[in-house]
Amino acid sequence: MTISRISKVAISALSALAFIGSVAACAPGGTASSSNVKSEAASKDLGSEKITLTLWNGAGLKSFDEDLIKAFEAKYPNITVKGTWDPDNVSAQNGPRVISSADSPDVAAITDITSAVRGKHVISLEEYAKLYGWDIPESQTVYYRASSDGKVGAGDLYAVPDAVSMTGMYWNTKVAAQLGITEAPKSVEELEADMKLAKDAGITPMIMPAKEGGTSFIYQALWTNNSGKDVINNWILQKSGSSIDENGAVKAAEKIQEWAKAGYFSSDAVALDGTTALGRFNKGEGLFFPSGSWFSSSINEGLGADAGFFAYPGNTTDQAGSAASNAVTPYGIPANSKHKNAAAAFIDFTLSDEAQQLAVKHGYPAIMEGAWKSDNPVLNQILEAESGLVKANNTTNYINNATAAMQASGIIPNFQTLIDGSQAPAQFVQAIQKQWDSEVK
Repeated sequence: MTISRISKVAISALSALAFIGSVAACAPGGTASSSNVKSEAASKDLGSEKITLTLWNGAGLKSFDEDLIKAFEAKYPNITVKGTWDPDNVSAQNGPRVISSADSPDVAAITDITSAVRGKHVISLEEYAKLYGWDIPESQTVYYRASSDGKVGAGDLYAVPDAVSMTGMYWNTKVAAQLGITEAPKSVEELEADMKLAKDAGITPMIMPAKEGGTSFIYQALWTNNSGKDVINNWILQKSGSSIDENGAVKAAEKIQEWAKAGYFSSDAVALDGTTALGRFNKGEGLFFPSGSWFSSSINEGLGADAGFFAYPGNTTDQAGSAASNAVTPYGIPANSKHKNAAAAFIDFTLSDEAQQLAVKHGYPAIMEGAWKSDNPVLNQILEAESGLVKANNTTNYINNATAAMQASGIIPNFQTLIDGSQAPAQFVQAIQKQWDSEVK
């Protein structure tokens, strides 16, 4: 199976991106914050002088970024890219500080568009979009468009996604067969029945890395089932009146706590990190593992033909499944970047055929249309699941991205207390909403 199938489905189902021709809110080379950075007109001409381009991202993407950097430097031999990667559990929170500093990187993952645009710490990419002719599916850029006051969802483009990540459920088909399970569950009820079979057989039903907030993936699917994707997306987009403190979210939290009390999660879930959880799953120690496309290569290597993937099921067999899906890295150019044209060239390169194939190599579905091929059968299952979700139009962004500090200050601590039973479901959603309220002005 080729990845072009997914890209074509996405493009045909959603209108093509039309770039805005208006004057950028913060033109390339300009910055509304105090800065001594030299202004430069948007241009593809990078000259022949040696340039050191600085890049910032989360540590989990270092391997992918390094391959991108190597390929980019081969195309632009006068440019050397120096990368810095922060730990994943704090990168979202650190992002606003990193891009707003006087010595900001030249190109960076933009972890909070609202604060970046409102603080005028990132430039509009509209001129570069026109210059390079970027043609990205609208569904993949809506979260990176904003008005001049930082309201996300429409306006100028401030970041460009390089590939797609998607959540879902990995499962060990060999373990499933031993339990008499012959197909992936098509409803939450069937999922629960399968977990009970595993529990009764002494097998961990669901390996759950709650130390780093991994519970949020399956929780978000349950919330989507209960309340619909628009409720979730509006909350992530920080739309006025949005709240997670509502009945569907509480019911999703009740289900998570119910499963924890039933012993369906890893016994040490609160202390279990993603890397350790992955290792256990690859050793055949569990039936299900809720995670994302970023682990497809590792799981394919670990379990081989025994590895499977399916979209989180609906509450009933008649309800479409769902997934959280978003950019692997939304790259933008900080206002204090010293090499904006070179930074734009790097962003443009991430959309090239060569870079998109590198994304696939690292287990990420390509964002651009093309005949991308994968030798990874697990990734092919992810692509098939994504195709179905695109047709059903039932994907959301990640709730972890709702605010800059949501992951570190909201998601991680509150899911831990929900799982260990020290916090009631209603208190859980109230605590998450309190974090949202503290950041959304």
